[in-house]
Amino acid sequence: MKDILVVAIVFAVPISAIVSWAKIKLRRLELEAGVGGGRALEARVERLEREKSDLEERLGVLESIVTMDAPVQARTRIRVEAAQAAAVASAEDDAAALAAARAVAAKRHP
Repeated sequence: MKDILVVAIVFAVPISAIVSWAKIKLRRLELEAGVGGGRALEARVERLEREKSDLEERLGVLESIVTMDAPVQARTRIRVEAAQAAAVASAEDDAAALAAARAVAAKRHP
């Protein structure tokens, strides 16, 4: 019984290696020829590369937030500056509108 098992193992290992090598070579040739899902793999690789670049960008943003001295203060400061800029623009618009209204009123009532 052991003799048969040893002979089977001795012949099975090289045969399985040859069959596996042939399958790998056939699959490589199919991929190079564009048969058997090669185009799907290219599309998947493109999608994965885009996703990787997006994730790297997000990671960079997260790293900058984590390494900031005071990220909450910075965000608050930006909001305050934006509100101040909006208020200044609104005041300038109001002043221009008031000046225009005064000019129209002065023309009507000399």
